[in-house]
Amino acid sequence: MKLHHLNEHEARRALQKAQIALLPLGAVEPHGDHLPLDTDNLLAERFCARLDEQLGECALSLPVISYSQVWSLRGHAGAIDIGNDRLTSMLVSLAENMASYGITTTAVINAHYGNFDAIKAASRQLKEKGITLLSYSWAGMEQEVKKRQYSAVAYPGYMHADEVETSLMLALAPEFVTMANARAHYPVFPPNFRYQPIRWTEFSDYAVLGDPTKASEEKGSAFVQQALETTLASIRHHLTQGAADDRKSIDKR
Repeated sequence: MKLHHLNEHEARRALQKAQIALLPLGAVEPHGDHLPLDTDNLLAERFCARLDEQLGECALSLPVISYSQVWSLRGHAGAIDIGNDRLTSMLVSLAENMASYGITTTAVINAHYGNFDAIKAASRQLKEKGITLLSYSWAGMEQEVKKRQYSAVAYPGYMHADEVETSLMLALAPEFVTMANARAHYPVFPPNFRYQPIRWTEFSDYAVLGDPTKASEEKGSAFVQQALETTLASIRHHLTQGAADDRKSIDKR
């Protein structure tokens, strides 16, 4: 249930029943010529909607956070970067707001890998206050990707406008994909890329890492389904055993 779509009476009732808040988190950044700048927001919001549907009244979805940490792509057209500190502060504030309604668990549904540091920092701050911030970024999808990805990976650990992310978009937001514009792009990464911060503009003039032409809706649906099953299992575990463990930890303080 989307909290922001409810009226005041409906919101009061929903807040009393909910056990967890779902917070989609994306970014505004370029994804080549075949995907929109809004790609990460669309993926986070639509995947979150599927979780919400499965979880029913025990979950409330919040509006997507559209702006985040995009330091690496600053300089590419359309990238908007608010930095880690602002994003961390926003995540902490939103989770605290939900805790004030008695909802002490917020799950971040993240579709932008550049947000990991801010999520971790927020989670640690909130834990000290007895508030849980869970984080999911296509959890469990790796096995399906290994089975179905045809193209070479541009750089280990990176997924950006490639076969995988474009497949996710074809499954979740196909009306925003222009496959006629898709083209492979494999930039040459600097030798020290893994060991120091380097903006992508220093080695690439195009914000694609890999080959999106190999993407398909079928692959994307398989990726989404695996991530959905994994994320739901984790959330349901937390709402039973995990939440009980958190309460015991707080009681011992």
